[in-house]
Amino acid sequence: GMAFGAKARVADNLRIAFSYADASSDAFALVSGLNLELDASRFSLGAEYDIPAGPGAITLSLGYAQTSAEAEGGATGDAFNNRQFVLGARYGMSLGAGFTAAVAVNHFVSDFEAEGGFSTAPARAALVNRYDGSPTSVGLTLAYTPTDLVTIHLTYATQDSLLGLAGADNTISFGVRANF
Repeated sequence: GMAFGAKARVADNLRIAFSYADASSDAFALVSGLNLELDASRFSLGAEYDIPAGPGAITLSLGYAQTSAEAEGGATGDAFNNRQFVLGARYGMSLGAGFTAAVAVNHFVSDFEAEGGFSTAPARAALVNRYDGSPTSVGLTLAYTPTDLVTIHLTYATQDSLLGLAGADNTISFGVRANF
């Protein structure tokens, strides 16, 4: 999958954040005889607030996100919608020489619904069983800022931190951020 985002400072230590993510699954068997792939997209909008703490800063965040997915393969069309509130806390600090590290915890409060017209009732129930829930993801990020304008980062998270779907495995993400 891919994710794009933007943040803008609106006051001291306060930012608004917007993101868009797009991800595709490999083919999988949802129920016996129904193999499909999911294409999901997600929009989110939120706010972040920084609190200086020791050698780093704590960032508290609150956001709203909506994920929708379409199925291809054995079933086609709209598969599900998932509306979420995302509560987050992150602690980040400089390690020196342009390196930073951060640990983050995000809790996704989900309202997951399989689309009423998707496939069959057992397939809709299997989607709910597979992805419904409110996961908590713990992540570790290592970043390097070679210049004031660019940051490169690598993140490992214990749950699906891209879409916030329960029942999904951990995520590893790599990114480049423009700083201005």
